[in-house]
Amino acid sequence: MPDQDAQPEDRSELSSFGEELKREREIRGISLKEIADATKVSKRFLEAIERNDHKTLPAPVFTRGFVREYARYLGLNADDMVNRYNYAAAGDHNVEKSEHLTRLTTPLPDPHVRRPEPKKGIPPPYARIDRNIYLIVIITAALVAVSWWAIQHKREADAAREEIAAATTMEPARPAPAPAPPPPAPADDVLRLTIDITGNSWVTLEADGTTVINDEMHKGDHQTFTAKERFRFRTIGNAAGLTLTLNDTKLPALGGEGDVRKDLTFDRDSLAELRSDEPRRE
Repeated sequence: MPDQDAQPEDRSELSSFGEELKREREIRGISLKEIADATKVSKRFLEAIERNDHKTLPAPVFTRGFVREYARYLGLNADDMVNRYNYAAAGDHNVEKSEHLTRLTTPLPDPHVRRPEPKKGIPPPYARIDRNIYLIVIITAALVAVSWWAIQHKREADAAREEIAAATTMEPARPAPAPAPPPPAPADDVLRLTIDITGNSWVTLEADGTTVINDEMHKGDHQTFTAKERFRFRTIGNAAGLTLTLNDTKLPALGGEGDVRKDLTFDRDSLAELRSDEPRRE
């Protein structure tokens, strides 16, 4: 009787585990097909994880791998989610039955099969000595190369100074050249993107291919990021909640309240287009 009383709590925990994964996915605006295409896990198994349908899922050892890939794609702690799945599934009789069948079908080692003997090699103490010798030779060669480069560099620098000194003594004094005109204003060699949050929104942003934000941003947040080539928003959960400024040029609104935007890229071409449109917007 005590075991029967504990089963509903286990199922409740298992149910909340699948529902939590589904909620985290929907917050990010990611579809099951997108996860299936990226992780190569069947969409049918992903749906079964969210429904806690263990009759559809394979053995737990495989299901844990599916949960790990699912959590990694959402940016969650994969080890933590697998541990939570193990705890939630511990009391589910379907999972226990599948685990038991997996153990029964795993072949035991045959005691009559002769295992291969370990290969003979250099004894460990001598192996360590050999590795130390190699390391000393590599370090010595590196020091010799650095010393040779330093000596050559010093010789070349001394010769250059002697040539400059000789040319200065031989040539007559010349009038000072006229001051050069001021250099043109530097180009935008660095892209700067400023984000001001006016409404809560989930944001996944990449700068030159590196993810710099993958989290929910809240009203009042203000952050600035830099990139050499481009910025790419993989996901914006609430387009009306973001105000963007690219190199001191304000971008137009990205969408309405609750609109989800994906794959928005801003680079130098985008900046040039925005600046060309500024007089018309004014």
